Amino acid sequence: MDFIGYRSDALGAAVALVNTVTAPARGAGEPAPDQLRQVLVEHGYLAGRAPASVEPVLRGWAGRLRAVFEAEDLDAAAQAVNGLLSDVEIGPHLTRHDGQGWHLHYSPPSASVLDRVRSTTAFALAMLVSEYGLDRHGTCAADGCDRVFADTSRNAARRYCSPACANRSAVAAHRARQKSQAQTAR
Repeated sequence: MDFIGYRSDALGAAVALVNTVTAPARGAGEPAPDQLRQVLVEHGYLAGRAPASVEPVLRGWAGRLRAVFEAEDLDAAAQAVNGLLSDVEIGPHLTRHDGQGWHLHYSPPSASVLDRVRSTTAFALAMLVSEYGLDRHGTCAADGCDRVFADTSRNAARRYCSPACANRSAVAAHRARQKSQAQTAR
């Protein structure tokens, strides 16, 4: 699904930023140097234009994005999104650059790459929440995992951050059922 019609994968970038910054910080420490810049590259941003100070800015922004994924009700999610939107400079315009055709930017032409990342990720989450409520995003349902996800599938059934977490949970549930059946059979 293309939630906001932007040339970058803004929704994917929001998820990756949150997971790169906040999930590892709770267990394995800080992300490796330039890991956040790599997230930008992987999601279609021209990260080579980002300043050396990209890491602290994105780390702070990712923490704020996480609040949308952790919201327990629609009002809390909307409030978190509105907080994000109030802190980005908005100046939509059509542009073309770097061999790309005309496309929409949500920030004014003078905006930095970091400002563009902030505005597009905020808009992506705004579109997600306004169109789908809480049904298409959240934190991983696997025990011990606090990574986030955004569900862009047709059936909106995603509950895990990755196939690995889904498989681990399925195996754990299967083993628990087997153990219960074995104890009942005794």
